[in-house]
Amino acid sequence: MALDNAPFHLSSVESVRQVVAGLEGSYLDPGRRLTELTPDEHLAGNARLFTAGGSLARDFWADTALGSRIQGTSTQTATPLEMVDLCSMTCNTVLGVNDPWVKLRQAAFLLSSQPHYLPARIGSDLHHRVAHRILSRLSRFGAPGGFAINLRQCNGSDAVELALHAAWLAARGAPRRRRLATFQGGYHGESVLASLVCEDDPGYGAGRALVDRVDNVVHFPSPRGGDGGHLSAEALATLDALERDGEEYFAVLIEPIQWRNSVHAVPLEFLRRLRDVCTRKSICLVFDEVQNAFGYTGTIFFAESSDVCPDIVATGKALTSGHGALAIVVARREFAETEAPFGSKTNSGDMLSFVAVDAVMDRLTGMLPEEFETLPTWLPPGLVGDLRNGLLGIAYPRVVGMLEDFLADLQRRFPSVVGPASGAGLMRGVAMLGQDGRPSGAMAGKVADICLKHGVYVRRAGHCVYIKPSLSTTEADFELARARLAATFEEVLQRVAREEAK
Repeated sequence: MALDNAPFHLSSVESVRQVVAGLEGSYLDPGRRLTELTPDEHLAGNARLFTAGGSLARDFWADTALGSRIQGTSTQTATPLEMVDLCSMTCNTVLGVNDPWVKLRQAAFLLSSQPHYLPARIGSDLHHRVAHRILSRLSRFGAPGGFAINLRQCNGSDAVELALHAAWLAARGAPRRRRLATFQGGYHGESVLASLVCEDDPGYGAGRALVDRVDNVVHFPSPRGGDGGHLSAEALATLDALERDGEEYFAVLIEPIQWRNSVHAVPLEFLRRLRDVCTRKSICLVFDEVQNAFGYTGTIFFAESSDVCPDIVATGKALTSGHGALAIVVARREFAETEAPFGSKTNSGDMLSFVAVDAVMDRLTGMLPEEFETLPTWLPPGLVGDLRNGLLGIAYPRVVGMLEDFLADLQRRFPSVVGPASGAGLMRGVAMLGQDGRPSGAMAGKVADICLKHGVYVRRAGHCVYIKPSLSTTEADFELARARLAATFEEVLQRVAREEAK
């Protein structure tokens, strides 16, 4: 990624191109097709091949990708199409697709003699390097060594589950502490435990197994601000309830930005006061930062920008920018104990994921000066500049500014469809308005589907379209997305007019 924010394929670098040329025409040719079937032929076998539901292929067939652009075919029209990704490949790729530095770091590791996989009982310097690097981000919130990290989770659901286990275990000396506070509109993953601590939402699927509900989880109203920037009466009542009954709670679990709840950013004042209540009442405060951490709000962790530090952070997704399956838990020392069988997922031993985390940290925060000086001289100057300064200082404010202009333009041009924006940083929701002028989840779902046909990838989040661009998104990407979203909204308005005519 050059300083002008233009991504590039790793294979375009001369030193790498020479290696690729030696593979051309062979079984190892990176451009070799893996099957002879067309997308339509593959899709025709979905019902026989895959389980029903989320594992089925959708309306676009991807061939190649770079940054925020995906080259492929629309399966609806069977025509070639260049897709603009405005949702970080479902909220994972904070650096965009095929980030050259992460791939180069992984390629260098694969060429080494180091083990590509290690079980929990065997360590390496890479484990310790990544641990120290991540923990340093929270060093100002406690004494040296005040936080510990678990690097052995595979996804966000795993991390949330381990965080709750650690909080539960820490409260074992207080038998009354058996209640968990969560919030309506929250989403904490697809595992059995994670789904049970979420409010049942049939619109997204209940996700239940074994039992339909548990009786020690309290779903408080989603915290909101009231008039004049003050907290709403419901938010104040939640704080009062936790203050009054705090001795009964072992943990409070909250997302700083509730993505499924129409990308609602929890008021910072509520989080500050919640931190105070949890401290006074000895309740473990858990932040689920699977969606927002590692770059999407301008820092690695939410605490760095908000000065509200939880007792435990659970995160994943952008951690590797899609270059590996890994999730982590960072906990204050008093909440750092776990018991078997928790804490060590077998599949988290893939060392390429740890390489990816280290490389993502290079990209987001900049390299260590002494390591920066040893970079190969053949790297493109733009990438070198990014690695010196870090994308959070260079690209983040620029992309946020372009995103703000993009959203304002859509609201101005399509006021009957596009409502207020929500969220923060690069995590944004845009309310979709129904025929009655009110926010509509049905309209948001319809717009997300039509966007895909027109070549823009977004998702539905409550009554909003969820927009979460990567740091690789360029001005040209936003311009193309603006034209295609305009076509989407025009089609929506035409459909509405036809329905009204009936």
